[in-house]
Amino acid sequence: MKKFSQLAIAVITLIGFGCNSPQEEKAMSKYTYESIEGDPLGTRIYTLENGMKVYISVNKEAPRIQTQIAVRAGSKNDPSDATGLAHYLEHMLFKGGHDIGTSNWEEEKVLLDKISDLYEQQRDAEDEAEKELIYKKIDSVSYEASKLAIPNEYDKMVSSLGAKGTNAFTSYEMTVYINDIPSNELEKWLKLESERFRYLVLRLFHTELETVYEEFNRGQDNDRSKVYKKMDSLMFLKHNYGPQTTIGKGEHLKNPSMEKIHEYFNTNYVPNNMAIILAGDVDPEQAMDQITAYFGESQPKEVPSYTYEPEPPIDEVRAHTVYGPLGEYVQMGYRLGGSDTKDPLYAQLLSTLLNNGQAGLIDLNLIQKQKVLEAYAFDSELKDYSKFMMYGKPKEGQSLEEVRDLLLGELNKVRAGDFEDWMLTASANNLRLNKKRGQEQNWSRAFGLMDAFIKGKEYADVVAEDDRIAAISKEDFVKWVNEKFNENNYVIVYKKSGTDKSLHKVSKPQITPIEINRDVQSDFAMAFDSMASKRLDPLWVDYSKVLSQEKLQDGLTFSYGKNEVNDLFTLYYVLEMGKLNDPKLEMAVNYLPYLGTEKYSVEDLKKEFFKLGLQYDVFASGNRIYVYCSGLDESMAKGLELFEHLLNNAVPNEEALGELVKDEIKQRSDKKKEKGYIHGRAMTAFAKQGPKNSFNDVVSNEDLAKMDAQELVDILKSMTSYEHHVYYYGQRSAEDVKKVISEKHQVADELKSYPAEREYPELDQNSDQVYFVDYDMVQTEIRLISKDEDFNKELWPYALIFNEYFGSGLSSIIFQEIREAKGLAYSAYSAYSMANEAGKPSYVQAYVGTQRDKLTEALVVLLDLMNNMPQAPDQFEDAKAAALKKIESDRIVGRNVFFKYLDLKRRGIDYDVRKEQYETIQNMTLESLNTFFAEHIKGKKFSFLVIGNKAEMDMESLEKLGPVQELSLEELFGY
Repeated sequence: MKKFSQLAIAVITLIGFGCNSPQEEKAMSKYTYESIEGDPLGTRIYTLENGMKVYISVNKEAPRIQTQIAVRAGSKNDPSDATGLAHYLEHMLFKGGHDIGTSNWEEEKVLLDKISDLYEQQRDAEDEAEKELIYKKIDSVSYEASKLAIPNEYDKMVSSLGAKGTNAFTSYEMTVYINDIPSNELEKWLKLESERFRYLVLRLFHTELETVYEEFNRGQDNDRSKVYKKMDSLMFLKHNYGPQTTIGKGEHLKNPSMEKIHEYFNTNYVPNNMAIILAGDVDPEQAMDQITAYFGESQPKEVPSYTYEPEPPIDEVRAHTVYGPLGEYVQMGYRLGGSDTKDPLYAQLLSTLLNNGQAGLIDLNLIQKQKVLEAYAFDSELKDYSKFMMYGKPKEGQSLEEVRDLLLGELNKVRAGDFEDWMLTASANNLRLNKKRGQEQNWSRAFGLMDAFIKGKEYADVVAEDDRIAAISKEDFVKWVNEKFNENNYVIVYKKSGTDKSLHKVSKPQITPIEINRDVQSDFAMAFDSMASKRLDPLWVDYSKVLSQEKLQDGLTFSYGKNEVNDLFTLYYVLEMGKLNDPKLEMAVNYLPYLGTEKYSVEDLKKEFFKLGLQYDVFASGNRIYVYCSGLDESMAKGLELFEHLLNNAVPNEEALGELVKDEIKQRSDKKKEKGYIHGRAMTAFAKQGPKNSFNDVVSNEDLAKMDAQELVDILKSMTSYEHHVYYYGQRSAEDVKKVISEKHQVADELKSYPAEREYPELDQNSDQVYFVDYDMVQTEIRLISKDEDFNKELWPYALIFNEYFGSGLSSIIFQEIREAKGLAYSAYSAYSMANEAGKPSYVQAYVGTQRDKLTEALVVLLDLMNNMPQAPDQFEDAKAAALKKIESDRIVGRNVFFKYLDLKRRGIDYDVRKEQYETIQNMTLESLNTFFAEHIKGKKFSFLVIGNKAEMDMESLEKLGPVQELSLEELFGY
């Protein structure tokens, strides 16, 4: 009876808590917190006694929590003689502490202190020979210290929780550490993180330093990064936003100070300068109990404020030219006030008024009218200053100065008030709509809350931002634009194609590979593993019930999903055909944005959609077409009517097609200059399918020029004459949606089957082959690919575990051996990639990006691993636990239900295959993974795809891999 009474009381209490108002919950909480009425995120902001902030936003959609630990310190806080320090510290905080990552802290500390002293000696040494001699001592002592270290122990522990997206980033004024964890693992995560941030230990320092330098090299190969850095240096002459980049100067990276890193940590990584952000399935009261227990004891310190000399006015244009291999473009920027001014809100409105992808002034007057190849505007809010920027890419034969003037012309229209009044209101509504879309995702919620903390914003002001923007009158807005923007107060960078002669090059130091010690665990890790967390029950999807699928007529199916989150909808028409079925389809889809009807001009259509809070588009992949309309649910019927009207009544525009053809040819030319596009797309397709493949078998430039406008319009009009799916996700009932579709969606009585798809057989890999492309870059990148058997769902769970254990992630074998042990690369991975279609082959892949003089050594290590998988039983069990916990906490919800189902259907599966994967992983052994490795990885013949600077490449070392075929861009791209 007593037990029954306690149970009844508990149930009544839970029911009562479920019915409490926010005010009642606040009164009942044992913790004081800030909350704002009308906050769509329901955020609670707590402050621990030591000053640490805690932001919690509850979202019960899935049993996972997006976590962030944010520090109000970044590159602007770096010492001027040790730039890049904040970013390097971020890397080092993955190495553990006094109790994590060490087998004997007392002995290790002696060696680490010695290494620190040696680095100070190296910094002070003026003679290069003396520096090299000291470095040899550093390397020797570091090797001895590595015998006591347990590399990647933090990564293994956080992975064992089922964490996803483990990462961190450093920027101007923030350093943020990220994990997406199962909700039942919150306490273990807090225990781990509290220990991680308790003490800084700079172990495995010199190998990580090489990793950071490889990241520096990647930045040198990134034209866009170079442009942003140059813009900052032009805009900020005094403030550290300009002179100090986040990655740091090359000479500082090569002469680090462990003492200065410790000073930075001790100064900035204190509780009153940090915040914990949790967004997801959180019990706030329980979370605060745990956070207080694990983080409440750390002691606050006074944090020195960053002070700076105010920037002088920009009273004349500051210009610079940056050279690199990418296509040409221009980027210009204006300096504005920081977070404590109104400028960031007005800048958001200005960027949206100019460029919203539909009916902004740049969209309508430059993009729609085909005056430039690309153009957009955007804003960037920082604490001390903010930036407003515009970007433009020229058409063939157009100068960068002409693009600049066109962008300035649109800004000048705003200065003159030369825009329709409704556009300001619609722009404010668009900002509100985009924020609402973002808030569906935990990561977006967390980033928004983190941003508020870093900038020191009052949360009430954050919640009120949309209303404050909506309240801005046209008169006040135009006045502000004229105050902040004139003919000369901007900076501009002209990005031109050419050789960058300012690159910083260094030679590879000799590094003695460190000990990995995979089979060793710290006492902390053993205690951590023994902490029991109640496991979550996996939830399988019954697609036949969740999707409410229904046949409307032969060839036309309807699927429905209820949006319980907000008042937004998405309506898709999905066709299981694409560019491989019709080579002209891509051009037809690209033509649609330039078409109007007899009733509406294209400009009028875009304005009408924008007024209604809607957007539409058509996207074609190789074998699928997506036609969609999305936005406010209240506008769905009107939006569908407009969209159907456009699809069925589009009028050819010969002039627009002529310009589109010219622009397409220019875009093709520019793509041939993009390293990622060459390596990741063109070379991969060539290796898989041969000289004529699905990537380069496109309409020739000559045939593009002969395309007929009416034919392209007919292709667009015929899309819905083929069988297709209709999918709605929103708040309306299924019956209501079907009624709207029957009224608005114009389809033939008999829908056609899809035209045949062009076939490109995948080549068998019978011998090793090297494909090389000459590209002006600092690093060299190499990708290995090898064909395996056709899609086999029985291999899927083994691929998941292989990728987790061996190939991908911070605790994988590849990461440990290539990056952690030897500092040979910033990025290295291997994966077994399952085919996304039944009857198509899966592939074994691997990748290394490193500087040229490290490539041979990195490849030797990689190939050895690809043939001899190290045996680490504990690490294998951690990989299993991680995979199982990810499945247990995974929820297929919202729009993802439909698209996950489509992907499964393409693989010949019509049910939730995760159940089978889960059961297989539960019973998997290291021996069975070894069998998978022996049958599908070991002994593979590879295509080696190498891109780098031929003039400095050791071609003889490549020839040892296999016959080398140098490919021209014409061979790869087909034009």
